[in-house]
Amino acid sequence: MSLFRLKYIIFLLVLLSSCAPLEKATTFYSKVPKNKPYLIKNKIVRVDWKFDKQEADAVEQRLKNQLEDSSKEKAPKEILGLKFIKNPVVYDTGYSSISAKNMQGSMYHLGYYNAIVKFRPDTIGKKKNQIVENYFVIAGKPTLIDTVSYRLKIPELQSIAINSRNEALLVKNNPVTKTAVLSEISRLVDSFRNNGYYKFTAAELKVRGDSSIAALTDISDDPFEQLEALNEAQKKRDSPTVKLALVIVKPEDSTKLNRYSINKIYVLTDFRPGDNFVKSSKLTELKTKNLILRFHEFLFKASLLERNITMHPGDVYKQDEYYKTLNNLSRIGVWQSVNIRIVDNFDEPDKIDLIIELLPAKKFSNVNSLDLSYSTGNSKNALGGNLFGVSLNFLLENKNLAKEAIKMSHNLRAGIELNNKNRTNTNNVINSNEVSYSNNVTVPRLLFPKFLLPKKAKEKFRTKTGETFINTNLAYSNRLELFNLQSLNLSLGYSFLTKKNRKFVIRPFNVEYNFLYNKTDSFTQILNRNPFLNYSYNTSFVLGMAGSYSSIKKTNNSITGNTRETGFKVNIEESGLTPLGIIPILPDIKRKYFKLDLELKKTFTRKKYEIATRFFGGLGIPLKGDSALPFFKQFYGGGSNSMRGWPIRGIGRGSQKLIPFVAGQSTFNDRTGDMQIEFNTELRHDITPIFSWLKLKGAAFMDWGNVWNIKNSNPARGRDETQLNNFYKEIGMAAGYGFRFDATYVVLRADFGFRFKRPETSDIKNGWKAPDLSFDDVFQKILSKEFRQWRYENFNFSFGINYPF
Repeated sequence: MSLFRLKYIIFLLVLLSSCAPLEKATTFYSKVPKNKPYLIKNKIVRVDWKFDKQEADAVEQRLKNQLEDSSKEKAPKEILGLKFIKNPVVYDTGYSSISAKNMQGSMYHLGYYNAIVKFRPDTIGKKKNQIVENYFVIAGKPTLIDTVSYRLKIPELQSIAINSRNEALLVKNNPVTKTAVLSEISRLVDSFRNNGYYKFTAAELKVRGDSSIAALTDISDDPFEQLEALNEAQKKRDSPTVKLALVIVKPEDSTKLNRYSINKIYVLTDFRPGDNFVKSSKLTELKTKNLILRFHEFLFKASLLERNITMHPGDVYKQDEYYKTLNNLSRIGVWQSVNIRIVDNFDEPDKIDLIIELLPAKKFSNVNSLDLSYSTGNSKNALGGNLFGVSLNFLLENKNLAKEAIKMSHNLRAGIELNNKNRTNTNNVINSNEVSYSNNVTVPRLLFPKFLLPKKAKEKFRTKTGETFINTNLAYSNRLELFNLQSLNLSLGYSFLTKKNRKFVIRPFNVEYNFLYNKTDSFTQILNRNPFLNYSYNTSFVLGMAGSYSSIKKTNNSITGNTRETGFKVNIEESGLTPLGIIPILPDIKRKYFKLDLELKKTFTRKKYEIATRFFGGLGIPLKGDSALPFFKQFYGGGSNSMRGWPIRGIGRGSQKLIPFVAGQSTFNDRTGDMQIEFNTELRHDITPIFSWLKLKGAAFMDWGNVWNIKNSNPARGRDETQLNNFYKEIGMAAGYGFRFDATYVVLRADFGFRFKRPETSDIKNGWKAPDLSFDDVFQKILSKEFRQWRYENFNFSFGINYPF
C-alpha cells in the first residue's frame, strides 16, 4: 500500500472521529475564588520506588484514592472537546496534610512501614492563584516476612492449618501487606468452615508480628559482641523483616470453636412468608432418604431436590457444599428465591439442622413481539429489490414440566416481506411469506443410557451438573413466483459448565433437512445467469454430530478500574462421517462434510476508552464429491457484525467479480463459501450524555477478511477457491466510524464502512483503492440516488443492536 493511501485512510478516520472528546483539551475556569488560590491538579511524585510500571501505576492510583474530599480537584465537564470547571476547590494546606497522612497509611498497608509522604504546592498562571499540589512519596524498602507460624492451640484447627500450608498467602520473603494478611485469615476461615466449624469467623483469628532483634535486648559486656549486634541491627534497618504468627482470639461465645455435623434437612418446597419448618397442620410432610419435605401443594418431585441438594444428614458441615446446593437450586430457574438457614439443635449441641426455603416462580410465561426489518437485496432469501419485513412472534414457556423443572418452550413465528416497487421491476407487493414453529425442551440434568457407561462412571455422570436438550424447528417459506422451501432441524444434546466457567455443548444427534421445490421459470433463469447460486439454493440433508467449547475470562484491577476480558469459542460439526451419519437415510441428497470454526475476542477497558478485537476463522471440507458445503452451513461476511464495509453476504468469494450494477434493476450478489478468515478491531469512546439514561458513544473500526471456496465453482466469473500464493492479495479491508446510542440495557448503533482493499480488484495494485471522497461530495455520495453504483462498489451503511463483538 502506497504512502498516499495510508495517509488517506488515516485522514478519513480522523475526519470521522472528529467529534470524539480531546484528551488534552483546554480547560476553562469560571466563578473562581476571589483573592484566594484554588486547586487545579494533584500530582504524585515517585521517590525511591522499586515497582515495575504496572505496579507503580496501580499504587499511584491507590494513593490518589486517599485524597481528602476537600483536597480533590473538580472533574471538568466536556463539551465538544473543551473542558469547563465551575467553582474550583479553594486550596487549603490542612486538607493536604490529612491527604499525606492517608497516603502514608496506605503505603503502610502495602508493607512499606517506613514510607514518608510530604507535600509542596506549585503556583502557575499569571496571578499565581492556580495551585498544583505535589505529594512526594518516599517508599523506602518494604518489610518482608521472615517466618510464618500457626499457634492455634486447638489440635483440630492447628492440624487443618498445617495441612493447608501450601495454599498459604503469607509467604516468606514477600512484603507484609494488609491484603495478604486479610486474605490469609479469610482462607483459614473458609478451611475451618469446610471442616465443620460453621460459626468460625475472622474475628477469632489474629496475626501477630515480632520484628525485634534478640541481640539488642541481650548484649554482653564483650565489645566485639556489641559491635556484632549493632551490625545486625543496621542490616535489619536496611532490609526490615518481621516474624508472623496466627493465633486464636478466644471468643465470648465458646460455641464458635465447636465442630458441627448435619442432623436433619427440612425443605419448604413452596415457601410462603410466615411458614415455619416445625410440623404444621397447614403443611403436608413427605420424608425421603435424606430430606424432610413440607409443602402446601405438591409442585416438585423429591427426586429433583435429592439430585441438587449435595448436603446429607450425618455429614460434617462444609461451607463449599452449602454454596454448591444454593447455586444448584438457584440455576434451575423454578424458584424466585432460595434461602438456606442453619439452626442449632439444642438436643445435640454438636449438630445443626438445615432449613431450605424455596419461593416458587410462575410456572408459565409468554412473550409476544412484533419485528420489523429492512433488507437492501443482499439477504439469502432476497433475490431482488429492497424488502420491508414484518413478523409476529408468539412464545409460551412451561418452566416446570412433569414437576421436574423441565423447561419446554413453544415459539410460533409468521411474517411477510413487502417489495419497494420504486426500486424493483416486480408487480408483487408481497415478496414472500413464512411461518415457522420451534419446540425446545431442556432437562436440568444429564440423561444418558446407564448401560453404556462403566460402573465407575455412572455415579460421576449422575452427579455432574448439566442439562439435556431436545430442539426441534419446522419452517415453511413461499417466495412468490420463485420457489417454495421447507426445512426441518432436530438436535439432541448436552451442555454443562466446569468449575472454571468453561462451557461444553455436545450434540450427538443432529439432523437438518431443507427441501426446495416448485421452482418457477423466472427462478431458473436467475440460476442460469448466476451459476454460483446453485450452491445456495438446492435440496440438502445433514445427519451427524456437533459440539462446541466456550470460555470467558475477565480480570478487573480494583485500584485502576481497568478490566480485560477474553472470550474463546470453537465449534466442530460433521455429517456422514460417524456411525450415525452412515445410516442409509436419503442417500441421494445427504451431504458429507467436516466443519470447524473458532473465535477469539479480547476487550481492554480503560476509563475513557475501550479497545475491542476479534478473530474468526472457519473451514469446511466437503466430501463425497461435493463441490461445497450445504448452503445453510456456508460461511459469509459483511453486514452489521462482520466486514462492515460490505452488505451482508457481499464479500468474496476469493477474488470473484461483482455482478454488474444496472440502474433501475435489483442486483443480487450473495457470496458464501467453505472457508473464512476475519479480524476486527475498534476503538470505542464516549462522546456526550444525551439524557441520564442515554449516552452517545463512538467507535472507529477496521475489518480485514474474506471467504473462499475449497474448489473453484465458476472460473468464468473469477477465481474463488483458496490459493496460498494469492491469499494475502484477496484479503479485503474496510475502515469507518460508527455511533452507539447506549441505553444501558440495549445499544443501538449505526456504522459507516468504506472499502480500502477490494478483493475483486486484486489484479490491480493488489486491490488497494481508496474511495474517491472529498469534503465537497462525501454526503452526496453517501445519500444521493445518483451514486448508487458508487455505494455498491465502495460503501455500506449498517444498523445493529448491541455491540458487534
